[in-house]
Amino acid sequence: MIHPSAIVSSKAEIHPNAYIGPWCIVEDNVKIASGVRLEARVRVVSLTEIGENTKVFDGCILGEAPQDLKYNQEKTFLKIGKNCIIREYCTLNRGTMASGSTEISDGVLLMAYVHVAHDCRIGEGAVIANACQLGGHVQIGKYATLGGTAGVQQKNKVGDYAFVGASLKVDRDVPPAVKALGNPLRYAGLNIHALKKFPEEFSPERIVFLEKTYRDLFRSKTPLSQSIESLKKSTEPLLRAFFENWSGVLINH
Repeated sequence: MIHPSAIVSSKAEIHPNAYIGPWCIVEDNVKIASGVRLEARVRVVSLTEIGENTKVFDGCILGEAPQDLKYNQEKTFLKIGKNCIIREYCTLNRGTMASGSTEISDGVLLMAYVHVAHDCRIGEGAVIANACQLGGHVQIGKYATLGGTAGVQQKNKVGDYAFVGASLKVDRDVPPAVKALGNPLRYAGLNIHALKKFPEEFSPERIVFLEKTYRDLFRSKTPLSQSIESLKKSTEPLLRAFFENWSGVLINH
């Protein structure tokens, strides 16, 4: 269904089961999949793709040009996955030539007034609370949570299952499954609440192992670089991700 007041380009690909609400604008070369709902006053800019059953609330602007002085009208994309919820007045910019796209994975919740800048990557099931601001090239891992009004500076990463408290400035990477609190930002234990949501993946024994590893890395008197060396042979997937993406940053911090 397309509301009579909506302005929809004939060059947009819209599934017959999608709903385009009143006063929405859908530009050329947009792809909208089955079950998508655009509520009132949503603007979908050219080269945006929206996956199945995603719901976009009032006033959102999806796929506008990056706020990057290096951007020169090159052809780039915004890609939004399936079953996402994008609440009121969110702004999601498309990518630059640095990566070609901004990408939101399946099942992501973006609460009201969130800004996602160019070339960001948001993992499956992540929850970004009200008015969070993500700078360019930010990466948010799967099932990570950002508290309301948190700001993530450009090029920083928040790992899988991690938690960032509300109103914080994220000026460094947050490792997988770690809670980040305080000002200045500090690591404050494992995000066990998130891990327990996935008992098929995180058994009690695995959680105990990760807790011990966290203490070895961040709470023992052993130098961090030495702790990392002793753990590099571990087959634990979260530790492998840590060594690949975060350990150098933390050693230098």
